[in-house]
Amino acid sequence: MFKLFYSILFVFLLFFCFDSNAQNIEKTKERIEILASQEFGGRGYVNFGGDLAAVYIAEQMEKAGLKQFGESYFQEFRYKINTFPGKISVKLNNKTLIPGTDFLIGPASPTVKNKYPIFLPDSLLLNDTIKFLAELVKNNYKEKAFVIDYAQTQNIDIKKFYINIMRYNSWFGCIVELIPEELMWSVSTKVQTYPVVKIKRESFDKKTQMIKLNSKSEYVKDFEARNVIGYVEGEKDEFIVFTAHYDHLGWMGKDVFIPGAQDNASGTALVLDLADYYSKNKPEYSIAFMLFFGEEAGLFGSTYYVMNPLFDLKKIKAVFNLDMVGTGDDGITVVNGAEEEYKDIWDLIDKINKENEFFTEIKARKESANSDHYPFHAKGVKAVFIYTMGGKTYYHNPKDKPETLTFTGYNQLFGLLTKFVEEYE
Repeated sequence: MFKLFYSILFVFLLFFCFDSNAQNIEKTKERIEILASQEFGGRGYVNFGGDLAAVYIAEQMEKAGLKQFGESYFQEFRYKINTFPGKISVKLNNKTLIPGTDFLIGPASPTVKNKYPIFLPDSLLLNDTIKFLAELVKNNYKEKAFVIDYAQTQNIDIKKFYINIMRYNSWFGCIVELIPEELMWSVSTKVQTYPVVKIKRESFDKKTQMIKLNSKSEYVKDFEARNVIGYVEGEKDEFIVFTAHYDHLGWMGKDVFIPGAQDNASGTALVLDLADYYSKNKPEYSIAFMLFFGEEAGLFGSTYYVMNPLFDLKKIKAVFNLDMVGTGDDGITVVNGAEEEYKDIWDLIDKINKENEFFTEIKARKESANSDHYPFHAKGVKAVFIYTMGGKTYYHNPKDKPETLTFTGYNQLFGLLTKFVEEYE
């Protein structure tokens, strides 16, 4: 009888302890659904998607009882951005392409309504860059669309040559990239004098003689953005900081919606889950929760923060930047984990993981300026960037939806982070 009682008690305690480290996974999924909804428009630059998301995040912080560093949870800043609020269409001869499926517009493209004869070099000319340049000198292609088929060359230097042709173009009226894999979009703080169109390779007929493009862009020189920041006061006036960027790409025209579930509604929701947890479990260190805007455009929110901190950066013990954490089938990667000055952080992460068997694999990666940890790192603040590995994700693509996320590493990552906060000195 006593054995049965203690067995039941043991199972109950195991469940309780496990649940306390991942008590909000259903809430996390709900938050990702909301953040990745069309109402928030990809948390981008059209239809006030970013503003709506900022208000929602601040409401979640208030519900958790987080304190404010100032009069509100918001830290405002501004920057330039190219947006696409209008309808966008592409025709090859008389065939209308499907936006988001067959093509995407280059993010620095200007407003354009024009048609261009096609210039599609064969593989021999494409792979002979000297002859290609001679062709540009000999003929006038300013009214034509240059079609780059990257599948026609395996030489990385030749590919870089054509990337530079595209980047510094003054020879063509339009540039078309044929993409053999999933289409990817981004945002730009600049506007080019010529349009770029990215077309799925199988959607382009090599017999095409004319491309017709109708695209409206709007260059916003003073876009208003907001970081959303709150904190839980601990026993010490030193901070562990959890960050994530909540912005994504938003709408491209009227038809292309990029939800950004993995990138980075997942990280935003995890930070809010941690905020819920620490609002009920007072930590030794104070914990700050920072949700940044403008990461996709160039780490603007996090850069603005470290240049205008709400408390002394010297009080920060460690920063954990969480970006794309909705999977975990194959473990996690820790950017900066392989840097010598991060040995204490990496050793503790590795120890906790082995003791608790959270992940079968965690990878330490060297320094990289690829997310919002980097401005802190550049200022001498210890900051790591964690992302999950595995699963089928769609980077910067309309298919990046909540239903593609597996959450196989979510509980483990939550447990790893909370135990790190408990043990770090």
